[in-house]
Amino acid sequence: MKKVILYLTGLLFVISTAAAQQWKTFSADSILFTANYPANWVNKVKEGKRVFFTSPPDNAKDNFKENINIRAMYNEAFGTTLKIKETVPEIVTELQKAITDYTEESQRNFTWNGADAVEIIYTGYAASDLSLKARFTQWFCFYKSRLYTLTFAATADNNTHNATAKKIMESVKFK
Repeated sequence: MKKVILYLTGLLFVISTAAAQQWKTFSADSILFTANYPANWVNKVKEGKRVFFTSPPDNAKDNFKENINIRAMYNEAFGTTLKIKETVPEIVTELQKAITDYTEESQRNFTWNGADAVEIIYTGYAASDLSLKARFTQWFCFYKSRLYTLTFAATADNNTHNATAKKIMESVKFK
């Protein structure tokens, strides 16, 4: 009897875990990447073919939904005459102008889809809302003369969706 109860408990755990981890794949002919995202996140394509993945609310009082947005812009100089590592100082200068109380937490170089990329993690306040301190993780990469910019935005004190966001970010594949 104990073995049956233990078996059923294990089976229920596996079923509930699988259900909690259902993922969808985003793909559109006019968008230059694919990405996987949890079924309970909302996906929207906005102006300029910017793709957003938005988290579900954490609770009934959650006024900020963490989100990832991805954009690809074309310029024949991207990745040819202009290298991503060379653009970092200019990127940081623009971020400092746009974000009140910009505080860089980290910066690293890595490979994304086989191309050189840069990650910058920082906190601060958007000019449009000085009441909400946010943490931003941004990835920048040149691939086939396109600049891919990926941004994960969360409130600075909320790490609830960090692991899921990382999985989404790592799933992005350029076309």
